[in-house]
Amino acid sequence: MNGAMMEITTLQGTGAAALAVAGLACIYWGGGRKRSHDKIERARGALASAGNLVQLIAQVQQHRGMSAAWRAGDTSFAARLPEKQGAVRRLFSSVLDAAKREDGERIPCFVTHDARVLRHEWERLVEGLADLTPEQSFHTHCRIVATLLDWLAAIGEARVEQPLSGTIPAVAARNFFHRLPVLVESLGQARALASAVAARRHCPPVSRVRLLFLLSRAESLMTQAQAPGAAAMTEVPAEARRAVATFVAALRDRLIASREIELSASECFTLGTSAIDAVFAWLAHEQRVLDAALAQGGTAGNSELAGGIAR
Repeated sequence: MNGAMMEITTLQGTGAAALAVAGLACIYWGGGRKRSHDKIERARGALASAGNLVQLIAQVQQHRGMSAAWRAGDTSFAARLPEKQGAVRRLFSSVLDAAKREDGERIPCFVTHDARVLRHEWERLVEGLADLTPEQSFHTHCRIVATLLDWLAAIGEARVEQPLSGTIPAVAARNFFHRLPVLVESLGQARALASAVAARRHCPPVSRVRLLFLLSRAESLMTQAQAPGAAAMTEVPAEARRAVATFVAALRDRLIASREIELSASECFTLGTSAIDAVFAWLAHEQRVLDAALAQGGTAGNSELAGGIAR
């Protein structure tokens, strides 16, 4: 009996230990799931904030192109500026909301003070636009866009790419937060400069060199963003490539290399806008890919969900 009792006691002890281990495993697993869920929810919020940043960048870029043409002599653009200015103001409110959320982070990507300072710079630009040269207007707009691009890249790295590395489509994330926004900015600067050149009917050497650099950079970024085989699976990158190629060819052949300026400011702006809009459509596609992956718990980082875009 004593031996039997000892055996039962041993078995009971073993069972209790097993239950304890199982309990600890459940606690650890549950805690891990909660941490993963929290990361995903933060990433979804960051992606929404990034979408607002992208929209703000688009509006400031369009305002830059219109301003450049207007200050260079094409007065037809003046009537279109107030609508863009109103859109920028509304979007700055969304960015301020995002900044307030970042205020609570241990290492914020940007804070409320930063957003307010940038909004103040924008308001000063709008108030003094009529007194600026095309070059002054261009450079002030570029500073604002550069800051917004920095914030976009920071929020992507800190809130989405690093926390969820290996669990989201890497190409889509890199394109959305980095490559495509910089591509759009290269095209946006080219649109603004080309519109000013066309309005003046003269392309000085410094503008020619700058335009050639921007166009070459845009082509390089397009190649980097285009993953092998992606165009065969979705029309979005292919349409962007065609629109960008059309804009680049028009500027090279009819404005930079031509003895006479063969494009009007309106044509430059329209062609540039078509290319930029196509890239923004690609950006929206990549945002949907990321949002779908996050909605499925960050497990959808495969090429099927990403519309055939290889990681």
